[in-house]
Amino acid sequence: FFHRRALMMEAQEIAFDHIRPGHKCSEVDAAVKAFYEKNDLWEYWRHHTGHAMGLMSHEAPFFDVGDDTVMEPGMVLTVEPGLYVMGVGGFRHSDTVLVTEAGMERLTYYPRDLESMICE
Repeated sequence: FFHRRALMMEAQEIAFDHIRPGHKCSEVDAAVKAFYEKNDLWEYWRHHTGHAMGLMSHEAPFFDVGDDTVMEPGMVLTVEPGLYVMGVGGFRHSDTVLVTEAGMERLTYYPRDLESMICE
């Protein structure tokens, strides 16, 4: 069960590694999809890797096939690749990031490990 969450978190790290100015949004999605392909996870894929944040909660550009928007410093985006297992549920961890001159900065500063997220 929890190994699937770990795979989803790994996919998110791959997305983070590809967010930098001058790169296309579609390149981030392609890198994550390559991870899904390599790990035989296609049956668990249901949507794009992320999107911009602005006046609306979901707006363009999207980390998706065909969105060739070039990332620029100052853009605020959410990174949320999901992994959905029929009969079990979905695993998705959304983090908001800022594109910087050097790459990106994560703007969500909460624990990422599963143990810290369990309420008792």
